[in-house]
Amino acid sequence: MTVDVEVLIHDHKKAISTIDGLEFHMVSGLLAQLRDAVFGGMETTGGSALGSKLPISAAALDLYTVIDREIAEAWVASFNRVPGTDRTERLLAEWAIHIAGDAIVIAGGKEYMAEALVVRWVRKVEDFFDPPRLSEIQAACFVCDARYVYSKVDGEDVRSAALRFHRSRDTGETLDARCMACGKAWLPHEFDFLGKSLGIDVERKKAEHAEKESQTG
Repeated sequence: MTVDVEVLIHDHKKAISTIDGLEFHMVSGLLAQLRDAVFGGMETTGGSALGSKLPISAAALDLYTVIDREIAEAWVASFNRVPGTDRTERLLAEWAIHIAGDAIVIAGGKEYMAEALVVRWVRKVEDFFDPPRLSEIQAACFVCDARYVYSKVDGEDVRSAALRFHRSRDTGETLDARCMACGKAWLPHEFDFLGKSLGIDVERKKAEHAEKESQTG
């Protein structure tokens, strides 16, 4: 959890793909970047290029408001008092030191493990600036039972699958599977377990895939 908290609140190195390969650059903490996006009106549109937006980015403001509120909720639950006027980063740092990674935390009316909640905040900000390539899984999450999640797009509720594969923006490689409702994620070595938990005949799927590969090869 410590690494993810550091990424949210402190300057850190980020790998950036260039024509010469990967380069590492120092960037601001993700919360600071998001706050700057609110007032700078700058956000990406799915790539690395930045485009001018409205003087205040409504999307950045909405996301910052949600994360700021959830961090405050978690802080209040841990310290049982109303926070002062400290910045969100300070509250997050204090809370992260005080809470155990496997502790259950309520944020936005849902339960999370503290560590999973922090990862969720990191992903939400990173996905805002550089939306990932997602592939929907047409099944309900066996952890939280969510089948769909809803998001606001141009003021309207849009429904999408809660379970999704997350693929690399650069290579298309599947990095993990995740539930957008509860924040649970599964790494590639856990995909067989995920498939079986969703009632998928994993061995049959592997055999079908191997047959297709042999026919195209």
